[in-house]
Amino acid sequence: MNLEIGTKDSIEFKVKNSDLASNLNISKDDGFPDVFATARLVALMECSAAKILIPFLKEGELSVGVNVNVTHLAATLEGDIAVSTATFDGMEGKLYKFSIEVVDSGGKIGTGTHTRAIVSTERLMSGAKKRVSK
Repeated sequence: MNLEIGTKDSIEFKVKNSDLASNLNISKDDGFPDVFATARLVALMECSAAKILIPFLKEGELSVGVNVNVTHLAATLEGDIAVSTATFDGMEGKLYKFSIEVVDSGGKIGTGTHTRAIVSTERLMSGAKKRVSK
């Protein structure tokens, strides 16, 4: 089975209170608004690209994000539905390249490009543990 350039998949996501920028405060001085957080927008975009790769994963493999370039164009309120559509643009070596667009009830809220790799879950976790156990 080959992944064809132009393959698309989408995820519909209802924006919850926990997805709002106001709930991502790290410091007491942060004053983020009650709208869909850019960090959650990026997560949604990554998930729509990852969804395309699921049929191509072998036992013990997963896909991981290695690059994200996103523009957050408009604010989305709690309760609205954001739909992220990823399109496979092709390979760059062993990396899978995607373009992504997200819309809500008012139109386009985000665009970007994203790169993913398929890796061994065991190798990924082993490498992560080695990094911190020195």
